[in-house]
Amino acid sequence: MNAAQRMTLNSQLDGNDFLYHIGLSTEDDLAERFSDVKFVCMGGKPERMRNFANLIYDVLGRPKNCEFDTVASGDELELKDLGKAAGRYSFFKVGPVISASHGIGAASMSVILHEMLKLTHYAGCTDVTFIRVGTSGGLGIEPGTSILTEQAYTGQVEPCYTQVACGREIKYDSKAPLDVAERLRECAKTLGHPAMVGSTLSTNDFFEEQGRLDGALCSYKEDDKMKFIKRCHDEFGIKNMEMESACFIAMCNRANVKCAVICVTIVNRLMGDVISTSHEELKSWEDRPQNIVAEFIRSNA
Repeated sequence: MNAAQRMTLNSQLDGNDFLYHIGLSTEDDLAERFSDVKFVCMGGKPERMRNFANLIYDVLGRPKNCEFDTVASGDELELKDLGKAAGRYSFFKVGPVISASHGIGAASMSVILHEMLKLTHYAGCTDVTFIRVGTSGGLGIEPGTSILTEQAYTGQVEPCYTQVACGREIKYDSKAPLDVAERLRECAKTLGHPAMVGSTLSTNDFFEEQGRLDGALCSYKEDDKMKFIKRCHDEFGIKNMEMESACFIAMCNRANVKCAVICVTIVNRLMGDVISTSHEELKSWEDRPQNIVAEFIRSNA
């Protein structure tokens, strides 16, 4: 970061810490291993983020400053899952990039985001950009389009993220800085992938908070659902729905780090809840945010 933008973390951190959920501590030579990190990329599935790590490894020309496992043959190297021993998340160090899984929902994502912020802080990293990549349900958007979140809304359609701390609610800004989003949009244009900047509904639940009719339990009818999602689209300009962006952006804003959220839409919720796309096409859509972020990293590494 430049002199005007420094990471701002908890002043009570004393430099003696155990990052329990990723299996690292401040005694693990963090500066030597991670001080060159410039990008922390996070997504839900462990396998997706392993694939992203391998993609980055190739895009960056197989850099040497990675953390490897030696495979059985002893002749090849494979990227090491540094979170495997802790048993909760996967993450990989690939040159200047950390690729990490965050599970599903803000509760799971916030745990590893806390520890990734602390890891980069303890390692002495500078000018780090945090990016979430994922999938989402679109609102009036052609499936396969990636949405770069400008404003994340709560499930009650509030432009903030509500954090409960010591029994009280605190509302934090969940508007993303647009400079990274616009640069990612240019990368999407270069690759020929449809992408746009827009607002996102970030809920605490996949089913009822998103107005789905296919959950095991449901407290409303189709008319209620359509009124809700049309209101989100028409009144608030919301382009997609997922479960992490408000928390992700709010935490990055609080820490004063650059961030972006890019999620591909895999269904148009105004037309229905069920994904009817073939497995092959769905996989190609899911790869788009990863390819866009890889191009962004390649052009900025």
